[in-house]
Amino acid sequence: MQLFITKPFEKINIDVEWIEIETAAGNFVIQPEHAPMVIELKPGIKAVYELPNGLQEAIEIKSGLAHITRHSVTLLLSE
Repeated sequence: MQLFITKPFEKINIDVEWIEIETAAGNFVIQPEHAPMVIELKPGIKAVYELPNGLQEAIEIKSGLAHITRHSVTLLLSE
């Protein structure tokens, strides 16, 4: 599954197994074939994701949205 991280002046594309995000509605673990949605991310948290080699990494969320499709997640971040 593809993870696209879009910040002002920066775009990152990463292959991931899953991504965990925190929203006002609760915690979501997104895996391939997840239901499509657009959701506001909870500020001041970290989105955690697993790479194909099994390592986990995280990115700090100051504010932004997640656009989820069946095969990708796009994080639209303010910073």
